[in-house]
Amino acid sequence: MCIKIIGFDLNIFVSTGPRNGEYKKVLLDEIKAQSLDCTLVEDISETSDINAIIYSDDSDISDFSIFSDKTVIFSIFAGVEKTLLNKTIRQPLVRLIDVEMTECMAEWCVAHVLRYHLDLDKFIKPEKRKWTTYYKERLLANQVNIGILGLGTLGSATAKKFKKLDFNVTGWSSTEKKISGVNSLVGQVGLRKILSTSDYLILLLPLTEQTKTIINSASLKIVRNGAVLINAGRGGLIEDNDLLKALDSGRISGCTLDVFNEEPLPNDHPFWFHDKVTVTPHISAPTRLESSIKSILANISRLKEGLQPIGLVKKERFY
Repeated sequence: MCIKIIGFDLNIFVSTGPRNGEYKKVLLDEIKAQSLDCTLVEDISETSDINAIIYSDDSDISDFSIFSDKTVIFSIFAGVEKTLLNKTIRQPLVRLIDVEMTECMAEWCVAHVLRYHLDLDKFIKPEKRKWTTYYKERLLANQVNIGILGLGTLGSATAKKFKKLDFNVTGWSSTEKKISGVNSLVGQVGLRKILSTSDYLILLLPLTEQTKTIINSASLKIVRNGAVLINAGRGGLIEDNDLLKALDSGRISGCTLDVFNEEPLPNDHPFWFHDKVTVTPHISAPTRLESSIKSILANISRLKEGLQPIGLVKKERFY
């Protein structure tokens, strides 16, 4: 798809739910700082003048048929599968790809792997406050296999971060990726290999028809015995009950989950009570206000120059 914003002036409408006021202020400040030819449209009735929308799924807009087909929608999130459930969206949709958000994700994934790798939980929250000599020799990073399912923007950055720490890193994705020092696998054969050889399995896949419940009873039988699972991708990548059974059996020795099939995670969900599960409330890579606006404006500039925006969604692929 080739899209281009026609004309010199650009009219932007902001619809980002509860943070609307914050986004408008930062947007206006950045437009002024960069001396951009952009106008913030406040009246939604002026739909014919709007050629860009900065959008969040929890905004008030539900019917996009009121906007021109040439209006470009810029999501403030990296994942857009929820947005694509809205069948009135026929306009070009651009997901957020932001350097600072990407770094946040990579840091979060590394931090939780290191928690397990260094056995930190044992000492941060000991069952008893007692000095006990600890003789266990832990593996060094170059003796540990990191497997990353998903080598897109977030997965690639995470793979590079682990490689800098000297871990053995393998990634699996729909197409082969060229990342220095990282083994790239594809297809069902590649999936079986990464599942069976990874000490730590990190999920950073988009949620598509092909990836939905990719972690299930069948794939968990292939996973290396005692592996640790970390999910920062999408909750729908996991079949919850199958994961719980794998934790109970010891096939999975521990997991940290940041995303869930239902959010907020219900108070009575077994994940809250399982001693091998760490729950974090979808905080691995939250949208960063100023950097996200800068990324969106940079993408708008690309469009005005006749270039393809970074993160243009192929709707049939869901990302």
